[in-house]
Amino acid sequence: MATMKVVKIVEDSVLIKKGKIEAWMDVWISNEDVQCDWNQYIFYHYNTKDMALKKWQDNPNNFIEASSLAVGALENKGIIWQNSDGSWGSNLTN
Repeated sequence: MATMKVVKIVEDSVLIKKGKIEAWMDVWISNEDVQCDWNQYIFYHYNTKDMALKKWQDNPNNFIEASSLAVGALENKGIIWQNSDGSWGSNLTN
């Protein structure tokens, strides 16, 4: 089985890949808390690639793993960080 991995980071978005699936995860800080969501939320029913991605993104286990990888990758790059009090910070302006 393919392993999920970070392929690319662009500002606060992280490209996640698992097998043939590639999906962007957006990460931002709101009220000192880290937030994550899939970048793509519009899918065309006639596009089989879109439907495969939608099905994959709809799996909560994929969201949990991808968001964890994305947050970790941005932390490792110093783009976001968790303070000693548990609040989150970022050097990006939203």
